[in-house]
Amino acid sequence: MSNKFITNGFSTVLPAGWLDRSLISLVKPSPSSDFATNVVVLRDEVAPERSVEDYAREQLAAIEPQLENFELLDERPAVVQGQPAYQTLQRFASNGRLLQQAQTYVLSGNTIFAFTCTSLVEEFNQTIPDLREIMDNLSFETES
Repeated sequence: MSNKFITNGFSTVLPAGWLDRSLISLVKPSPSSDFATNVVVLRDEVAPERSVEDYAREQLAAIEPQLENFELLDERPAVVQGQPAYQTLQRFASNGRLLQQAQTYVLSGNTIFAFTCTSLVEEFNQTIPDLREIMDNLSFETES
């Protein structure tokens, strides 16, 4: 049974010069290992002329040199809930494990939401339905 997930269940005022770069971690513990499949959601404000594709490629360029045996498996433009998006799929080694990662970057207004799903390679295919459920049930709040 799925539960509705609503983030940031509070409100406040950001002081001048502060940015909201919220980082949310959703975790599914693994029954077969000590690695927990996870979806990390990052929120980042961008300039109006910034494309979601450029943002995604900049993120890839930043992480690639930091990851052992990094391999970009796929990248493509997409649409998520009517918003422009860009998706990447990569594989890399970390702490003796082979991990696979799907990233979906969604541009809503001047905000990029980066959804990063990381799983053990051998558990990745079982994670896809959960990731689809998360992405298919997204809704974006508009500022009032």
